[in-house]
Amino acid sequence: MKNLNRATEFATFYESTKDSVFRAVLLARAGEFDSAEDAVAEAYEKAFLQWDKLTTHPNPTAWVIRTAINHRISMWRRQRRKPMEVKDATHPQAERLDPALIRLIRELPKGQREVLALRVLLDFSTEQTAQALGVKQGTVKKQLHRALQSLRLHLVTHEAKEVWQ
Repeated sequence: MKNLNRATEFATFYESTKDSVFRAVLLARAGEFDSAEDAVAEAYEKAFLQWDKLTTHPNPTAWVIRTAINHRISMWRRQRRKPMEVKDATHPQAERLDPALIRLIRELPKGQREVLALRVLLDFSTEQTAQALGVKQGTVKKQLHRALQSLRLHLVTHEAKEVWQ
């Protein structure tokens, strides 16, 4: 009976977090959709295997994201010599994200992408984001400020170009 409750509990967690975790990993690591899917699947597999311990974690969603990001980094290191191909927004999850915005986010430095994905996309607090990424809260604030500043600059420049054309 305990295994059935465990599986049901995990299934509920998975269903309620899978989409937002995927989008966060996709934006944070700015890679291919397939690679992000693989990393998220690996992270959820590890989460299921450790579910008894993970239920006591202060933020299991953050744990899954961090695990997926770490897995994605490991995959990238193994394929480092192979150039990364970035696919356009043809993936079902990408339909909810503006392709132009995705391109702008991909141009941000890694730390800014990760913070932006967690703070904005998943609505994590500064503390939760810092914990998930293993950085200080001040770093989260600084990275978010810089990311938003950069995105604003690109959007204002883009709007100005449209006005003058």
